[in-house]
Amino acid sequence: LVIQGAPVVTFDTDIWLDLPARDYMRAANLCLKLGATMRANTVFIFPDDLIVNFLYAVTGLKSFDSELKNARRLNWLGLRRVPVLALQRIYRSKSTIRRPKDIAHMQILKQLMTCEKYIKR
Repeated sequence: LVIQGAPVVTFDTDIWLDLPARDYMRAANLCLKLGATMRANTVFIFPDDLIVNFLYAVTGLKSFDSELKNARRLNWLGLRRVPVLALQRIYRSKSTIRRPKDIAHMQILKQLMTCEKYIKR
């Protein structure tokens, strides 16, 4: 949300990996090698306080490959053209999960998507 302009505070970055969940140690070992601390099987805190949460499936969405084809390409942390789920896809997932924090974000997402449509005119 934040990388696409949402005025919300999130404390972690969710990264969807195209790996079976049982292979989480591949990502874990890379993070540890880069100096991160493991907080949970899928959550890592890096020395610069960046918190990363790896996801192996995203509720309410299509397959990883299908979503990747339609992802937006944005700059993130000095990396160029990182694939990011479009706001509509994030909204779809949050509307399926419906945790309290997802419901709170859905209203902000609706407003941001409306602004995007207005700007594109």
